[in-house]
Amino acid sequence: MTAHAADAKAFSDAGQSVTAAGRHNLHHLDVERTARRVVIFSPSMLEIERLLRLWEAEVGPSASADALRRMMSANPDIIRAIALKKNFDWANPMAQGFFAILPLSLQGHLALLDGSFDPRDPAEEHLVGQHERAAAIYFAAIYAPGQVAGGVGLAFEQVCAPLRRDADLYSRLATFAGQNLMPQLGFEPIAPTASANADTLYVFRRVARDEERPLYDSYPSPASKYAVGIVRDLDDYSKMLSIRSSVFVGEQICPYAEEFDGNDLTATHLIGYIDDEPAATIRIRLFAGFAKLERVAVRREHRRSEIAFVIIRAAREFCRMKGYRTIYGHVQKRYVAFWKQVLGARIADNAREFSFSDFDYVEMIVDLDEHPGAISMATDPLILLRPEGRWHKPGVLDRSASRPVTRPSCRQASPAQRTSARPTAYGPTGNARS
Repeated sequence: MTAHAADAKAFSDAGQSVTAAGRHNLHHLDVERTARRVVIFSPSMLEIERLLRLWEAEVGPSASADALRRMMSANPDIIRAIALKKNFDWANPMAQGFFAILPLSLQGHLALLDGSFDPRDPAEEHLVGQHERAAAIYFAAIYAPGQVAGGVGLAFEQVCAPLRRDADLYSRLATFAGQNLMPQLGFEPIAPTASANADTLYVFRRVARDEERPLYDSYPSPASKYAVGIVRDLDDYSKMLSIRSSVFVGEQICPYAEEFDGNDLTATHLIGYIDDEPAATIRIRLFAGFAKLERVAVRREHRRSEIAFVIIRAAREFCRMKGYRTIYGHVQKRYVAFWKQVLGARIADNAREFSFSDFDYVEMIVDLDEHPGAISMATDPLILLRPEGRWHKPGVLDRSASRPVTRPSCRQASPAQRTSARPTAYGPTGNARS
């Protein structure tokens, strides 16, 4: 995560350079030793522009000056300058390196994971302020040539403050050297491949996870305020009904028979939780060729939270995992901008406008990229037997596969049992199972 001016090797989108200075896992980084010769400070815009010119000459394009001004106006901690302590003059500070750290909101974290995050010009809602808790930290750049390489220790120290210390760290690599360095620091690729490349997203886990779970099956989550679960039993079903009743029947004055329309038992439902409290729900109906998102409901007291973004992104990933490439929706006109923002939706070609239950709607489409691990007929048969949305975790039938085949219902029956047996089209036991 450091730089050497004479041998710049890009590390991340903005071009972070690396040397062999970081040979130890970040969990055990000795800042007192590695950073004793350097200082960090808030640079002026002129200093930042000078450093970026050096950066672009060695590494490549970076964020524009306008984008940096906007980001630093919202959070001055985003860019910090590095200088050797022996050369530092507070009255006339001259930077010899810098690092750029983007503290992400939950929306920003989700956007980073689904590929829609732009680190050179991030959307305002993707970043948090100085005094807001970060959902994740993105290392946009570290430029620390030669002796200022110790600045990496101070960069890491900056993300250990109380509002940052539980957030996972992310970055991208652009060189072979950087790819070699990442495992030494404790970073690992999000989706391991045979050959990492500049688009590979790396993560450094700050909080150990017992298992990696998809967003649509993340409840309960001790590490996150927000989580999503799939309705699988009557208790979950009751939670979904209570949310929908309060929002649509209670607030929107929707007639009961129009809200509970006979499709609930044939659909998949997700529930969004905030600190273990059911706060939102969404219904997914699956058709040949497209999935339809419906009945998005968030309890009134939670509408200033990010749960709507979380549960809709979870529904999107669920549809991708099911192999769908198209999401279709009947969207209330007042929420068209929201669908565009959260899902990248578009008004359908030749979209029809219509109304029902006293609101006006328009058809919208979300085009999905193919999920590399999508469920298909080529999927392991035991995975297909697992509970809906829990394909990532071995289930009870996986464990049963370790038992020997005994066919207990097909064992030789006694004469009395053979006399009393009533043959059926399924065989002597009258049972069929698939």
